[in-house]
Amino acid sequence: MASDLCFSRASPPKLNPLFEARNFKIRSILTRIADHFHSTNQFVLRLILGCLCIISTFGCLRAQDEAVTNSHYTNLIELRHDNDFPVFTDRYYTTGNFVGWRKLLRQGNDSTDQIQYRLYLIQQLYTPADIIETDIRRFDRPFAGFLGFANGITYANARRLIDIKVELGLSGPPSGGAFIQEAFHSAPAVSSRIPTWLGQIKTAALGNIYGRYTREWQWQPNPFSVHFAVTPELAFGNRDIYAQQEAAFYFGRRNPLQTTSAYQQLGSLQNEYFFVVRLAYRYILHDAFQEGDLIGDSSQFLIQPYPNMLIYKFEMNGRIKRYNFMVAYNYATEKNRRTFAHLYVTFSIAKTF
Repeated sequence: MASDLCFSRASPPKLNPLFEARNFKIRSILTRIADHFHSTNQFVLRLILGCLCIISTFGCLRAQDEAVTNSHYTNLIELRHDNDFPVFTDRYYTTGNFVGWRKLLRQGNDSTDQIQYRLYLIQQLYTPADIIETDIRRFDRPFAGFLGFANGITYANARRLIDIKVELGLSGPPSGGAFIQEAFHSAPAVSSRIPTWLGQIKTAALGNIYGRYTREWQWQPNPFSVHFAVTPELAFGNRDIYAQQEAAFYFGRRNPLQTTSAYQQLGSLQNEYFFVVRLAYRYILHDAFQEGDLIGDSSQFLIQPYPNMLIYKFEMNGRIKRYNFMVAYNYATEKNRRTFAHLYVTFSIAKTF
């Protein structure tokens, strides 16, 4: 405008033709941009309004989810089953049945531990590789069964979890191992290979205490979080004596340590979907299901276990509101000089109430 006022009463200066052509081209480009913006103005406005609607909708859903998360339940019941049938074997640790109840005793926060109690009924079956062999001298491990219960308590804060468990039960015929496996193999749809259960580990009262300490670090937040944890464990009793060191990697959408289904912790209903890779080394001093009772055993067949064992686990976990799901593949190296490495699968479903 200043230029127009300056030359309003004088003839305009002559400009270079090349400059005029370039100026005209720039004005044409600016005009087309303005026309394009004017034609798309309504579309941009609709797009902004649509984004605002979507954001507000997700905000409402998240608020509802947080409301459900904060209204937690304090009890959980779990059904878990271990079996090597899905990987087409029937040997060593072949079956495990667990029915458990967990109770949230105290909700944790930043300054106090979350305390949780659990009680489980347990039945476990161990067999040699050839379950129909009648010559005990050719066994690679003895038949063994266990029936008992476990009491445990956990103390968890934002970074660590302490787990103490006491397990009591009976081995031998009172465990019902022979009855369960014979009944399963007698079914026409399964097979006709009825296990002999010759020379199984004799009846004994077994008791053990287990202590675990887990320290966890979060490397990446949700929605695809990465956690790393180390867990040393000690076991002592006349069933097991060992020391174990485990490292675990968690990948996926997962809650904090105090409320995640990775440790079967209560206090949240927020959905989770993650998988776990576990690696562990166990140094074994005693295994009652191979070498008998620690204080003496007169079973027909016993064998000395290897002192070293490596364990690998791959788990897929999920929580949908009040339900927890878990499927795991468990691999362990050979346990004595006659056996081979073993693989079995774990299925678990739990519900809070």
